[in-house]
Amino acid sequence: MANPVQARVVAHPELCRDCQACTLGCSLLHEGQCHLGLARLRIEKDMAHYTFSINICRHCARPACLPACEHGAMRLDEQGVVRIDDLLCTRCGACAEACPFDAIFYAPAEHRYLKCEMCAGREQEPLCVELCPVGALT
Repeated sequence: MANPVQARVVAHPELCRDCQACTLGCSLLHEGQCHLGLARLRIEKDMAHYTFSINICRHCARPACLPACEHGAMRLDEQGVVRIDDLLCTRCGACAEACPFDAIFYAPAEHRYLKCEMCAGREQEPLCVELCPVGALT
């Protein structure tokens, strides 16, 4: 199934300065608390070279996570955003294993998987994009 989404968050890790404004804002918006482990994206650090990678769902044209989920918990909405249905999710982790971008995260405290859902219901651009002071997310 082709993904009709046109807008997606694009990461520019070469601009990232590891301020974590994106991750803290994300967790506050979605979970009501500033907690890096509850964000829908991750900043990975290579401190030896002072470089970063930004792991966030790319809402792929052919998402590998969809067929990996044998329980139907992964679905595309009408905008082409890949979502997790917590009621159907068995927490098996097949979706996270299938994601080639390491963009689906297990939150042990919440006992569930999290991923970017483009700030569903928010009229503005995704909050992480709005909060990034250096344009590492567009």
